Amino acid sequence: MGNGLCVETGSSMTVFDWLDHVLGTVGHTIGLKSVYDDDFIDRLSHYYTVIILIIFTVIVSTNQYVGDPIECWCPADFTENRVEYTNFVCWVSNTYYIPMQHQIPVEIEGRRQKELTYYQWIPMILLTMALLFKIPRMVYKVFSAASGISLDRLCTLAKETQYSNPEDREKKLSYIVKYLDQWIEGVTQYRAGMCVRLRQRIGQVCCFLCGRHYGNYLVTAVMAVKLLYLANAVGQLFLLNAFLGTSYNVYGFEVLSNLISGDDWTYSPRFPRVTLCDFEIRQMTNLQRWTVQCVLPINLFNEKIFIFMWFWIVLIAALSAFSFVINIYSVIFPQHRRSYLRKYLRLNDMYKKSEMDKKVVRKFVESYLQQDGVFVLRAVSNNANDVIASELIKLLYVNFREKMTKQRNSVEEHSNV
Repeated sequence: MGNGLCVETGSSMTVFDWLDHVLGTVGHTIGLKSVYDDDFIDRLSHYYTVIILIIFTVIVSTNQYVGDPIECWCPADFTENRVEYTNFVCWVSNTYYIPMQHQIPVEIEGRRQKELTYYQWIPMILLTMALLFKIPRMVYKVFSAASGISLDRLCTLAKETQYSNPEDREKKLSYIVKYLDQWIEGVTQYRAGMCVRLRQRIGQVCCFLCGRHYGNYLVTAVMAVKLLYLANAVGQLFLLNAFLGTSYNVYGFEVLSNLISGDDWTYSPRFPRVTLCDFEIRQMTNLQRWTVQCVLPINLFNEKIFIFMWFWIVLIAALSAFSFVINIYSVIFPQHRRSYLRKYLRLNDMYKKSEMDKKVVRKFVESYLQQDGVFVLRAVSNNANDVIASELIKLLYVNFREKMTKQRNSVEEHSNV
């Protein structure tokens, strides 16, 4: 969602642009969507992370329902049916973990405090995480639907235009320019009410005054959703504490500490492989209680999955924070938007660095395109190519100058009457 807000760094391709290009090409090859209205960091959250979580869900579910998720060491006098029953009852009820060097509590309540309540629900936990990572994207779709423009269709049309013959290409570009001009004119702030110029200026540098008629509706939606991505990543670290019943938010630090100290980082009491299980067997009037030792092979997968997810979520949180700060910086300082447009105008030999050109470009960016218009042009450029973006900006600039000339002539005519 931040395509239109990244700080311009010249023509060099950044690491994220390169990854975006490579992964986008792969996705297009296998039939996945290849037109996007957001940036690579956002897609790490709502797209690639969701895919990773679904893959993990399939792996865990396969081991639970196809393999043997638990094996209990039963007394020698247990028949095969009793062993099978023990495995089932210990799987559906919660086992508990007591380290080998510690004594097993005599009181039942003491054992229940050590129960592991999560391992049967790991697939549901992973699917819930996937849903939470997808929610900010759904929120953005709701907001963008009210913007008056369909970025998906616009970017698709622009991408198709780059492969058209010259005649069709010119027609499609003219259609896109007309469509953008109508949208820009439709969302231009009404010239009525008190302090119009002041409200417009405030809307240019911050998101406190936002809306379609301030020219920053899409940008504000992007910023709000980026904040949601960050809050979601940080919140999931703490939400998993409740699901897993452990201090999951510091799990990665403990793994790193074990690696540095040379200890076994692959073993954690959060995902024990050997646990204890209590169950009762009723025989007529007798109630016999058994305690058996069980192995949870599934925790071999769970441990690796949640180690990976801890580092992945931390990476997502750090990148989301970085993206949010960069976008805030771009919103506050409009010179980045002007430099982005000037770059393409120079390619078309339409900017000579004169005072008049600087003044016209400033009006073109701040009064005509505004923040949302520049955001849309960046989205088109990132989905098509610089040639298409250059042509669109050129045609929009010519259209804007023609409007300025007509307005100036109209004012002169009225003043002469």
